[in-house]
Parts: sequence; C-alpha cells; structure tokens
Amino acid sequence: MAETSIIDVHCHYRRQDGYLEEMLEASAEAGVEWLCLNGGGERWRQHGNDGVMAAAEAHPDRIVPFAFIHLGEDSAADVRAWHAAGFRGLKTQYPTDMYDSEEFFPVYEAAEELGLPILFHTGISARFVPDHDRWNVSSRFMMPLTLDRIARCFPELTIWGAHLGYPNCWHAASMMAVHPRVFFDICGLPASAHSLQPWDELMPTEERWGKLVFGTEGGPRGFGPLAQRYDELMDDAGVSDEIRRRVFRENAAEALGLAGESRT
Repeated sequence: MAETSIIDVHCHYRRQDGYLEEMLEASAEAGVEWLCLNGGGERWRQHGNDGVMAAAEAHPDRIVPFAFIHLGEDSAADVRAWHAAGFRGLKTQYPTDMYDSEEFFPVYEAAEELGLPILFHTGISARFVPDHDRWNVSSRFMMPLTLDRIARCFPELTIWGAHLGYPNCWHAASMMAVHPRVFFDICGLPASAHSLQPWDELMPTEERWGKLVFGTEGGPRGFGPLAQRYDELMDDAGVSDEIRRRVFRENAAEALGLAGESRT
C-alpha cells in the first residue's frame, strides 16, 4: 500500500454496545485515520444523526460526521441546519422515488452550495426488518444511472456511490468516466463475481482507478481486509502510488477539506 493514511467515506454507526470503540481501534490498526460516520436511526438499527454528532464531538480527530438524509421526508432546510450544526457530508439510501427525481433537487442544490458531498447507496439493497418492505422503496430507485442526471444538473456536487452499483458495475464505471465529481467505493462486491466486475475492462486506465474512494461500511472486521483487497486489485493493475493515494485518501480529503488535517 502507498504510504498514506486512509479516509473511510462509508461507515455506519450500528446500535451495538462497544461498537464505536471497536471501530476506532480496528480502523486505527488498519491505517484508517478518519471515519465518515453516518447512521440511519431506528429503522436501520443504527444511531441517528444526534448520535453521530455526539460520536464526532467525542472523537474530533477521528470522526467526520455525515447526516443521514431520508429523501422524500427530509428537506433542503434540514440540510442547511445539519451543515450549521457541523455535519460535513450526507448519506442516503432508500429514497421514495428515483434519486434523480426533481422532488429531491432542492436537497442537491443545498448540498452543492454548501460543499457537502453525498454518499448514495447504489445497486441492490438488503432487507432489514419486518416492516422494511412496506416502505415505499425499491432498489430500482437507487441504480447508478440515476446519478447521471444529478451530476449533470449539479456539476459542483461531489457524488460518492457505494458498492460500485453492484450488480450494475458497468454503469457505475461509466459514470466515473463521464463525470468529474462522481466516485465509487467497492465495499460489498463479491470477489468471485468476475463476470460482473472484470476489473481490467471496468478500469482500463490509471485515471479510472483514480476515481475510486475507500469505503467499508464500518464493520470492525472489514477495515484490514478491504484495504488489502483495494491494494491487491491495484497491484494487479499496476496502479502507481500517486493514484493509490488518491483512492485511499486524497479524493475524499479534497471533498471534505481534510487535505491539511492529516496526523501522519
């Protein structure tokens, strides 16, 4: 791995005793300096935004707070209030319509204006609790192509897509190639599904590899293995240390204003 600290853009704050401490310890052991922490609240069996901010205030040198926005419920006014409260990005999943619905445009406009990156779940989503599937939701609303119109209409908005849009990895890779501010993480992709993710074709150039960001979902056992997987894939592709630094840290640091806040 290139000698650089890591920013993890994709960490969920689960409601489990000792979970935060486990995350902090395991991430530090794996070389992860900053955790972009989010929580969808009770419906996700996670802490909500208040809990995320409390964790960030307790660990200001490790945690970057992201507000979870429920598209179709929360508004641009909420985005402005979260920004004023100190949140530095947004996370969203399960909108009530396609991500590129104009209903959500005021939210994206506010995020663009305030310089808040948005981490979008993309691709198929799991089922969680018995009432989960009674929500007005669908994985169809979160396919990576729904980010295309957002990137065109809000060209200064930093967009991070989760999971390389799995199983629509080709669409996700194409979004990265077309749009300067669209990036993806690769957590959750099955290593064995080569037909859906032929890396030499999805990422044919160093420039394309340089559009990844590092994300794990925050499970304490995942930091080390995910960092190793990113590294092994880039080893196989002959990716330079300069591009690795972009993937592991600099892409996120630039979006979050953390370029000068490394402790290493």
